Amino acid sequence: MERSIITRAKNAELAVEEALKLLAVSREQVQIEVIDPGGKGVLGLGARLTVVKVTVLSQERNSSESASIPVESAEIKSDEFREPVNIQTDQVSSPSIPPSPSQSVSSSSSAALTKVASEETSIEQGGIGIRGGKFWIQATGSRLPLLTPPVGAVLYRNGSPVEGKISVAPDDELELESEPIREEGVWKIEIDDACLKAKLHIRPGFEKTFTLQDSKLQAHLVVPVSEQRRFLPIDQVQVVDTLKELGVVYGIRPSEIGQACQSQQPGVFVIAEGTPAVQGANGTFTTNFETETKRMSPQSREDGTIDYREIVEFPTSIEGQVLVRTLPAKPGRPGRDLMDRPIQPIAVHSIELAAGEGVSITEDGRRAVAIRSGMPRVKQQGFRLHLSVLPKLSHRGDVDMKSGNIRFRGDVEISGGVHPGMKVEATGSIAIRGAVESATVEAAYSLIASGNLIHTQVSVGKRNEFFDQVEPLLLEISSQTQSLQSAIEQLGQTAAFKLNDLQKTGLGALLSVLLRGKFKTLQVALTRFSEQATQNEAQLDEEWKSYAHTLKYGFLDLRQGGLRDVRELDAFRLRTLQLAESVIGPEDRPIFAELQYVQNSHVSCGGNVRIAKGAYNAAIYCQGELEAKGTVRGGVYFAAKGIILKEVGAPGGIVTKLQVPEKAFVRAQVVMEGTVVQVGRRSFQFIEAASNIHARLDHNGELLLF
Repeated sequence: MERSIITRAKNAELAVEEALKLLAVSREQVQIEVIDPGGKGVLGLGARLTVVKVTVLSQERNSSESASIPVESAEIKSDEFREPVNIQTDQVSSPSIPPSPSQSVSSSSSAALTKVASEETSIEQGGIGIRGGKFWIQATGSRLPLLTPPVGAVLYRNGSPVEGKISVAPDDELELESEPIREEGVWKIEIDDACLKAKLHIRPGFEKTFTLQDSKLQAHLVVPVSEQRRFLPIDQVQVVDTLKELGVVYGIRPSEIGQACQSQQPGVFVIAEGTPAVQGANGTFTTNFETETKRMSPQSREDGTIDYREIVEFPTSIEGQVLVRTLPAKPGRPGRDLMDRPIQPIAVHSIELAAGEGVSITEDGRRAVAIRSGMPRVKQQGFRLHLSVLPKLSHRGDVDMKSGNIRFRGDVEISGGVHPGMKVEATGSIAIRGAVESATVEAAYSLIASGNLIHTQVSVGKRNEFFDQVEPLLLEISSQTQSLQSAIEQLGQTAAFKLNDLQKTGLGALLSVLLRGKFKTLQVALTRFSEQATQNEAQLDEEWKSYAHTLKYGFLDLRQGGLRDVRELDAFRLRTLQLAESVIGPEDRPIFAELQYVQNSHVSCGGNVRIAKGAYNAAIYCQGELEAKGTVRGGVYFAAKGIILKEVGAPGGIVTKLQVPEKAFVRAQVVMEGTVVQVGRRSFQFIEAASNIHARLDHNGELLLF
């Protein structure tokens, strides 16, 4: 870019000299152009100043045209003006060739003004630049240029280090540190608390050398430098020696140490690692029953309505059921730390089973078996399990919509009553302290109702009927299935039948032929069992339902192919035998019902029925004796072994019917008119009240009333 200046003076010579001073160049380096030669005014007044434009030549042009325009060619005359000279600087362009460091520019004593044309930098502020690795300083007027040292490098002014921004003068000596600056690498070894890992933290070292970069003249110069870095690796020997000093002798990784020491980036490296102990596992156990009361979603009825009472299922177990199985503990494996010391795994513990009421532990100590039906309970204390089977379920409060229906495999005790529409079922006995209204109660063995029964359906001992009916069927099915299995195996040895072929197609076709032929008895037993299971489906648990499903679709409904092979047939036989054994044997628990007051209710009992206060318009059927200490008014009462009443019937002719078999009897202290007594096929209706009645048949079959 061209650098020029316009000056005004008394004559051209003075204007040129002033311009050369301002530009800090020699006459050989410029081109001179006289713009206005000036002139004299009248009587010396109004004289015009000479205007000269001085332009600095480029290096190429300066070398070839060192004196393109001599001053003489402009016809400059030094004696044209004698008045004082006033110099005006019009324009300065940015310098393209800096002056030598020894040159400087000063302002005129006559307060000449300077204007910036390219970089808008006033010459009066001075400047500092770098050329060829050397500083050059130009100061003008009353202000000095400013300098900020480079980051990381050391800059000296007059032999002293420069810290922060400073001003510099033309006579200052500036020098950049030429010796390399050495930054040693920093590293440390860290061992974790478990003494299993040694980590090397490193920050690599470097040797830095700085070189000045050329820069244009500036009023404030941030010294530009270029940096050259030489990597200083970490001494591996020192790292290894430090490990030894720390006692690390196991799990050292030489390759990782070498990689870390040669890394030019900061980082963390695992240079030694021990072998941690492999922890074992404590013994565990699995339960074969629901440990908590389970709430279920409301059930859909066949008519499409929703039954909101079937929402609770209590945990139960049956006799012989495996309640808990344990798995042994697995010991761990020792490890080694960095100091080559052994690390022992945490000790493991096995589960210890303790038998409580209703539970037996097997000889190997790994299984707990229920020895009676009821509600299982498990209490864990550390690694010890205490198991018991409670003989009954204790339900606090009423049986209502909140609690849901109660179905329990064992005995049930209810501290409250039973609300309308609710149902209580138990495979054992039931005890209810509160009133039961418009509900259903079914007990396998006994019922004790301390409150009134109103519009309630009661069944006691009915569940045993199913077992009594299916027991001979199961024994027959088990025996016949074994014979069937032998027959199929014999057929498999003939040329016409191959067991391998039957395994592909299933036994369905063959079973269909055999059940219609030689094994008709088996088909009859299977059919009767299926019918009984369907009729009593609501009373069956999942085990019985699953067996009934296998029986139906394995033998009777062969659309799905029936049993697949002889192994499935043998598994079915063993399952049948196990179920048969579970229902075989005499039952020593008595069947009875003890009631307070029965009104408009239906009671069926397989044993004795005793009513403390009385009954009204009820229907009671029992296979034992019926005894009522209160008044029985209206309804039908049957007892297989006899009826004993205090008072029966009511004034006004309300019909009350008492029925017993031929060998049974009816005793009543007071009998009101309208009462019907039937013994066997003989009956009698009282027209008027009577007392101390003893109805029975004599040896001729005639009815005796007294």
